[in-house]
Amino acid sequence: MSGVQQFVLTIPQWQQFASDRPHELNDVVASAFARYPYPETFFAWRAGSPPANAVLFNRTDRRPSWSQGQVSPGSFPVSIERNAPVAAAILASIARDVTETRALSVFTVALNDQPYQVVAVLIYGDVYREHLSGVVGFTVNLSWVRQHYFSDLARQVWNIGPGVDLTLAFNISDDQNRLVTGVRIDDNSPLTRRRKFDLAFFDPDAGTYSFDDFVAEVWTVTVSASQDPSLSRGLGLANRILAVGGASSLALAVGLVLMIRAVRERAQLSQMRSDFVSAVTHELKTPLATIKAAAETLSRDRLTGMTTRTCGHIVGMEAKRLSRLVENLLAYSRITDIADTYAFETLAVAAIFNDVQQDFELQLDQSGFDLELNIARDVTNVKGDRLALRLLFDNLVDNAIKYAGSKRALVLNATRVGSHVHIDVVDSGIGIPENELLLVTRKFVRGSAAPAGGSGLGLAIATRIATDHGGRLEIRSAVGHGTTVTVVLPAAGPSKNR
Repeated sequence: MSGVQQFVLTIPQWQQFASDRPHELNDVVASAFARYPYPETFFAWRAGSPPANAVLFNRTDRRPSWSQGQVSPGSFPVSIERNAPVAAAILASIARDVTETRALSVFTVALNDQPYQVVAVLIYGDVYREHLSGVVGFTVNLSWVRQHYFSDLARQVWNIGPGVDLTLAFNISDDQNRLVTGVRIDDNSPLTRRRKFDLAFFDPDAGTYSFDDFVAEVWTVTVSASQDPSLSRGLGLANRILAVGGASSLALAVGLVLMIRAVRERAQLSQMRSDFVSAVTHELKTPLATIKAAAETLSRDRLTGMTTRTCGHIVGMEAKRLSRLVENLLAYSRITDIADTYAFETLAVAAIFNDVQQDFELQLDQSGFDLELNIARDVTNVKGDRLALRLLFDNLVDNAIKYAGSKRALVLNATRVGSHVHIDVVDSGIGIPENELLLVTRKFVRGSAAPAGGSGLGLAIATRIATDHGGRLEIRSAVGHGTTVTVVLPAAGPSKNR
């Protein structure tokens, strides 16, 4: 029952909503009304305007009791209204969640003496959720849900499959065991199954909300075949039906578990992708703003306290930062699906270290880092794609610089272990908690102690590149003492390029 929140409120048209052009959302709302029967009203409001300016999109075939005005028969399935008391009651409840910078607001409110469940998405104008720009959401009439929704839904589900010659009893009861739909079933035989569910028209995993303000009622669905007359035909036939019923129940339970897990994982991925887009947007804006400021300083000859060379260094460093982010985004789309785009060649480890030194020389000098490069005598060449390995080690070194502590030291060690070459990137930074070591190599995942910004792709891309080269990525870390990332690559023969 979370389809509207997941697939309707998240579309871009709501963020472009303008109160003076509400008809632009008519098609979106009409489509949602056609697909989902439970929302009675959609609403949209721009922050900074009075509650009376909130726009309410009502069903024309099931208008709320507080709706005003007349709707002509055969008109568009959506009627647009403004109702100051209703909007004020909804926005007053949402205000509590705005103060706590929540992304989702869920509560129960009485409108014209009718109980409603309200689900609202809070839209912010910045990554840190400091400035609310608008609110979109929908209302569910709980009285209508009790009288119509589940009885209609059960009838549709009951008629989906082919007819079966069984007499099944079915009901749904509320949290006080009052019958909502179906017939009363008091049987506790093995042929009776009960399952509880939350009366919640949203996905709790898609956002945060206050459990103090909203507690979902727990309802129960019951199905029983104990009254089937065919069960009395004989013990053999009864046993066969019990076996089929048990297998069906097991399949249903497994299916429900898998479905719930898939929905939750999809919601988590959706949230991670949303955070990823916000983080990438921030990461792109920061170097662009710095480059723009330096360019304006140079163009207007306002070099106060800095030289042209300093400005040039700043522009070069920020441009390299921007280039690395773009390379990560391109690599994410390229290497996550196809690994045959590499151009493998025999490479000397010294050449790899030289690439790292060239890429970060300016940044390391300006940040006061000491870079130490060590290659053991028995280290041989490796076979790999030079551009891909350059991107791999650029991500590792960039992380070491970004999460550095007070000790500005960075060490690259290369050793031979059996038929592989181990290249260690050692820093003295803030470290990674042990419970996050297996998570930080996943797409879009960033450590809990990581500073603001970052795309969450660096270690994921580095891991994939190492795997595609027949190697692996190993991470050892201690919080407050630093991190060692080891890239294990197969050894190769002599290098052809010096």
